Amino acid sequence: MRKLLIAPLIGILSACGGGGGGGSNNSEPSRPNTNVNQAPTIALAGESIALSKESITLTTQFRDPEQDTLTVNWKSSLSDVTFQQNSLAETVISFPTVTEKQSVVITCEVSDGVNPTVTRNFNVTLYPETIGAQIEMLDEYQFKGESEVSINVPFKTTSEIEEVSWSIENFEPDHQEVINSLTSDHGDSTLKLQLPSVSEVLEFYLTITIKTKEGVHNQTARVKVSPADGPSLTVSLPQNLSVYSKGQLSIVPTISNSDEITSYQWLWEPNPQPTDPTATKKIYQFIAPNVEQDTDFTVSLNVTMKGDVKQSATTQVKVKSIPAHNTLTLTSSHEIATAGQTVIIKSDLEDTTDVKSIAWDINNGFDKAMYAQEHNQLTIEIPPTNDVKKYHTVSYTVEYNSGVVQESQIPLVYLSKSAAENDIKLADRYQEFSIYPQREVTANYTLTSSVPLDDVRVVSSWDTYTYDKLEAKLAGDNLAITVLKNAPQLSGTRFFKVLTKAGAAEKEFSITAQAYDSLLRAYSGVDEVFIAGRSISVFGQLLHADNKNDYIANWASDTLRFEFVNAQSPINTATMRDIFRPESERVKVILSSQDENNTETKSELAVEFVENLTLNGEVYDCKVKDRVLQQCTSENGQVHFSTPPEQLKQVVTRGSYVCLLGYDGTVQCDGFKDNPALEVPNLEPVARLNAVDTETVCAQFANTSWQCWGNKATKIEDLIKQSGQVHQVLSVNDQTCLVSDGQIHCYQGEEKVFESAGKFVSTLLMKDEKICYKTKRAYSANCPLD
Repeated sequence: MRKLLIAPLIGILSACGGGGGGGSNNSEPSRPNTNVNQAPTIALAGESIALSKESITLTTQFRDPEQDTLTVNWKSSLSDVTFQQNSLAETVISFPTVTEKQSVVITCEVSDGVNPTVTRNFNVTLYPETIGAQIEMLDEYQFKGESEVSINVPFKTTSEIEEVSWSIENFEPDHQEVINSLTSDHGDSTLKLQLPSVSEVLEFYLTITIKTKEGVHNQTARVKVSPADGPSLTVSLPQNLSVYSKGQLSIVPTISNSDEITSYQWLWEPNPQPTDPTATKKIYQFIAPNVEQDTDFTVSLNVTMKGDVKQSATTQVKVKSIPAHNTLTLTSSHEIATAGQTVIIKSDLEDTTDVKSIAWDINNGFDKAMYAQEHNQLTIEIPPTNDVKKYHTVSYTVEYNSGVVQESQIPLVYLSKSAAENDIKLADRYQEFSIYPQREVTANYTLTSSVPLDDVRVVSSWDTYTYDKLEAKLAGDNLAITVLKNAPQLSGTRFFKVLTKAGAAEKEFSITAQAYDSLLRAYSGVDEVFIAGRSISVFGQLLHADNKNDYIANWASDTLRFEFVNAQSPINTATMRDIFRPESERVKVILSSQDENNTETKSELAVEFVENLTLNGEVYDCKVKDRVLQQCTSENGQVHFSTPPEQLKQVVTRGSYVCLLGYDGTVQCDGFKDNPALEVPNLEPVARLNAVDTETVCAQFANTSWQCWGNKATKIEDLIKQSGQVHQVLSVNDQTCLVSDGQIHCYQGEEKVFESAGKFVSTLLMKDEKICYKTKRAYSANCPLD
């Protein structure tokens, strides 16, 4: 405990700033005369996430209307916490070593010697220096009702695992079973559940707890159970809402959905329209229009879920006029808050010389013990709630000595802890970034939250890896993660945790990076499938973080039948001594190089040579047997190539066309007669074909250049020209993705909407009408435009 005596000096008190209550003037503002001694007030602000052995600084503001001498005590729910009061406006709190996550309550007690002691709590989430566990658990799982499901979660820890368990919140299953497969520091756990039949979406929460010798690690996921007979979407809005002219209001819908929401659309009728409305967000925030008399408006929300499932809801908002003599204005620090946050309502009333009385009030039974009143400020501690959201109205009434009464109101809207946590989302958390030696790198993510986040931190998941700089900065929705590692490092995957906090709501996200021991990286190109033949082109690259070149390439293979025309060139031709018929039908071609420090970099290319091939396209199914095209059939017949290539190299099909490439470099296309992809231009010898979309084909030549034809030929060629070395292109509707310099770049129309980082891309593919990609040595595909 730390005690501090504060003398009643006006100059000292007015120097206390930064505690969320704003600054102050050189003297206390005038206020209504009263003979009742008022209790002091406390405002605390600062970092709410800390690491083991770390110190944080709280800004403090102590106010006493009568300028009484104040005594301040500091306490902590955790032992061995120390306090250092640097000034009246600043207190440094130092934490001890901890080996597991802890919630620490810092309590500030202030007494004026007259009134009961005033206390204010400040919650800090304290983490060990490294998280110590990597748990591969999704944020949300979706299942159908009346089914038996399994949820498998792999994990790895930095210390010996002692126990793994599961807990379930808001649901009691009829049957559950846990199957653990553990070694000393890694393993996986499977939870099996029997889900009930439901008529609407059921939501509950699962938490896996991993106990190790050095601490306990938890991760929570939401589970949605939807009706077995189809998708489910329900939408409702709160009713009987009101707001004063030019006042702020937030409308929080209640949505139950069995699949991902794809769009929100809010409508306000009739005119005049509100100012700054968030018309395409889940929560509708706006400034009410100015009206001369009380006016009812209709607000509608249209929600669309995947599968084009739609629902809507409507509510009425009464906008109240402001009397001409009423000039009071209230502002709030939070349009929406959550349990554990401090909301400060301020009035623009400054001169209280002619004021007889001032009254603050919060309706709907809000606990008066949760707020502290001053003549022009109300400090509210948001309490826990079992309701998803709560609506209150804060009223501020000023009576003047002349008898004139002025009143102003402002809404107080807050979410429950679980609702706030659900709305904290890291949209591109599965996107990797690259870490190079002695190079500061910044990765940008999109972090959104319905309520303002109090703190965001990033920490390493393993104490094996330390960094000279590791920080997170949030500006708007952009989260910038900056990493610097000066010492030499081993190549491999690095795991980090993004820690977020808003009041009592906390959420963690795992992100990964690829660390490299050199600024030079080799990229062998996208994986290939060819009909067995005598030669192929390989399109490798040596990529340097500083765009340096003049490095020597080296191509090699796991079979002696390959010969490279120029093994020291990244762009090369590999020839076979005879027609290639490997037993496995797949070979590895390896591109390698060395940097100035003789550090080697290499990349594998998987090339599959087949004598028999079956292609199932949207329209045509094609079969190749013994290296000869047998047929390409559709429901309307089949295509006939009168003079197919003597040696077939590739068959590609999308939509209503089929194209053949021969080992002599010639191209033929056939299919539905109105398909523009059939109009093959005069081409130089082609190295490989790329079916871009249902009406566009591109050919790549041995010198890496491209030529396209069909409906989107010009657009695709323009994208290729403005990119680096392009290896593959896919397009669907107005979305186009290409592999350039080893990474995937995706466009919506002409706007780039995604760019990968980290591991190089092995191939693009279509999956459920979406463009997806795989990285080198990966088994699963990512769909960035999902």
